[in-house]
Amino acid sequence: MQGNAAQPRATEILERLAAGFRAMDGYGVKFGVVSGDYEARGSYVVEGDSYYLVLGDAEVFADGAVRREVDNRRREVTVTEVDTASRNILNNPVRAFDFLGSEYTPSLVSEADGRAVVRLTPAAGNDSPAGDVTLTVDTATMRPRSLSYDYDGEQVLVNVLEVAPLAGHVRRFDRKNYADYEFIDFR
Repeated sequence: MQGNAAQPRATEILERLAAGFRAMDGYGVKFGVVSGDYEARGSYVVEGDSYYLVLGDAEVFADGAVRREVDNRRREVTVTEVDTASRNILNNPVRAFDFLGSEYTPSLVSEADGRAVVRLTPAAGNDSPAGDVTLTVDTATMRPRSLSYDYDGEQVLVNVLEVAPLAGHVRRFDRKNYADYEFIDFR
């Protein structure tokens, strides 16, 4: 698919992908991250605007407004506001697969063998450091297979290993579990 037909198909794929996530009350995602020599596995669960993410020694709790990133190795908790505009899976997994109406222009790179590759190019005025995002989708299930972010030439690849409906609820931040940690508040 080339030319004008590619953009409506890319938009359709993004619409169906986002609809699948919105249809679940909550969900969990298992993933792997590769960037240069760095490689790690992680997971997150989303319920509404809240999420809990684990990656390596880090935990992230977010309630829709406040994000608490816990570094268990350094025994620190960094507190910031949630970047609700972010579509980065590691920064705001709630919006990771909802590029509709965002500051990205989609185009279909390829579609074959049950997979579609959609490139998301920052629109004019989008000051996101992520640059282009390449999304691979399984067209049979309309579930994501991978996301690749380009940070000024540095590639960060996130492989989606599993997506499943949430069993239970998102783990909430409990300050008493981190009583002896240093808190750094940037709000």
